[in-house]
Amino acid sequence: MTTYRVDAPSVLEVGERLLDLAESLALMRDPAADRWAFGPGRSGAALEDLLGGWRHARLRVADALTVLGEAAGTAGGAYLDLEAGVSRGLRGGPTW
Repeated sequence: MTTYRVDAPSVLEVGERLLDLAESLALMRDPAADRWAFGPGRSGAALEDLLGGWRHARLRVADALTVLGEAAGTAGGAYLDLEAGVSRGLRGGPTW
């Protein structure tokens, strides 16, 4: 049976990495600038169509990764708060 160990720092790190990846995808150079290499024929138009689809998909993935990264950051912060409350509770102090 597979087991997973999850802790707050790991969740926060996943969130940071997802946000970094989202930013990298969003800031990628637009390859449409290289369309000139295909000349004025139909291949240039086909390339532009392909690149337009890739651009759209890339930006949608970047948006989704941003949402996931922010959610992981929120979850990691909540996890840290919970751990701190449990720790205080076990020491006999107030849990807030």
